[in-house]
Amino acid sequence: GIGVAILDSGIDGLYNADLAYPQYTIANVKVLYNQNDLFTFGKDAPKPIRKGATLVTPNIPNSETSVGHGTHVAGIVGARGTSSNGYYTGVAPGANLIGIGTGDVLFIFFALAGFDYILDHQQQYNIKVVNNSWGTSGAFDPKDPINEATKKVASRGITVVFAAGNDGPAQNTLNPYSVAPWVIGVAAGCKIGVVDPTSSESHCMLDDGSNPLVPTNNEPREHVLADFSSRGIPDDPLYHPDITAPGVHIVSTRASTGTVLNADDLNHDLRICNIDLLNQPYYTCASGTSMASPHIAGVVALMQEAAGGTLRPDQVLNVLTSTAKPLPEYATWEVGAGYVDAYAAVMAVKK
Repeated sequence: GIGVAILDSGIDGLYNADLAYPQYTIANVKVLYNQNDLFTFGKDAPKPIRKGATLVTPNIPNSETSVGHGTHVAGIVGARGTSSNGYYTGVAPGANLIGIGTGDVLFIFFALAGFDYILDHQQQYNIKVVNNSWGTSGAFDPKDPINEATKKVASRGITVVFAAGNDGPAQNTLNPYSVAPWVIGVAAGCKIGVVDPTSSESHCMLDDGSNPLVPTNNEPREHVLADFSSRGIPDDPLYHPDITAPGVHIVSTRASTGTVLNADDLNHDLRICNIDLLNQPYYTCASGTSMASPHIAGVVALMQEAAGGTLRPDQVLNVLTSTAKPLPEYATWEVGAGYVDAYAAVMAVKK
């Protein structure tokens, strides 16, 4: 199978059968950092864990702590649907997931250790894509350690996918890590018919405030950009998302230890996302470019499977953008090439 690395808060592969470790989440590790010499283990060992070192601990069935974010993201990529009798599945339910858990907060040294792990285990787990539903603010700096790391990862043939950020609709609000030319930056969109655009919680109104259900040129709008999705800079060749994917009210796997995400979304799981009571213990609902990014990571896994795992990152980006559905109401600095068309992208590379 195609390996998809999830660099995030962690994956609960113990409680949720959709992400079961080690069957579906084939590797699950935890990144720790001995910032203030806090770790007591190893002090009497020949090579103790020194202060300031990162430690990657393998074979952890549940690496999620209290957020639930990574488990939700992982499910969007590759949930098997086991807990829902096949009703809720990820984009690429046949993918092998590699969880790299960083805990509640992802610091730069955690991320760098995670990228090192990906490079070290690329061949072992057939890693073809890494999802990054996290980021920061500010300007893009090619010399930033994260950007240097993602460039190295991409040079090894691994597609790097980043969430564009949730600071829209203002201009110049992109997650700078998503701006790198060797990265695929993903904006969040709505799919009308799945999300009610008239709801005050839909995030799906057009930039001019009009109703997206009103036809344009006698054709109803099918896809709309989420209001929170970060935007780039008009006419700038660098500052724009590459593509848009679903990111509003996305149902995916719930972590047993994901108290933060669970509490945030418990109220509207049933009311907005129509998750029935039988499925609520295993699935939850969330919005953000964090949810859009793993849709693209899943599509990349499907593309690699169809192409025999031979696609370079630049080829992946070219196919995704050339097959995307245009969003004529928006500009490139808002939505990139348009709304992802998974079927068209896979068919374009199928051998």
